[in-house]
Amino acid sequence: MRRVMVILLLLLMIFPLQLSADQLKGYEPYEEEEFPLWSYKIRRAETLFFGSMVITLPVAALLYRVAVDSNLIETPSTDLQSFLMQGSIAAGLSLGISITDYIIGEVGSTNGR
Repeated sequence: MRRVMVILLLLLMIFPLQLSADQLKGYEPYEEEEFPLWSYKIRRAETLFFGSMVITLPVAALLYRVAVDSNLIETPSTDLQSFLMQGSIAAGLSLGISITDYIIGEVGSTNGR
């Protein structure tokens, strides 16, 4: 029974790959002016925001723990509130990174002209 299930799963994994390979024959790459400039800027901000969360979440957790241990802020009543506070701090830091990059990009583009 195990062999049958393994073979079935392998066939199910291979079959969609064959279908997608047939669809790629008519693929045309995106053109230079196909998307507006603002969509590139939003995509860059999104990438920076979520990419920096990998760094800002542990930093926010560390800073939050230091603040709680030194009695700068009150200890929340539940672990969920603590995690949400750490997440909101990390999201604020990531948003700051994205906004800073946007401002630097806009100032750099106006000075370069």
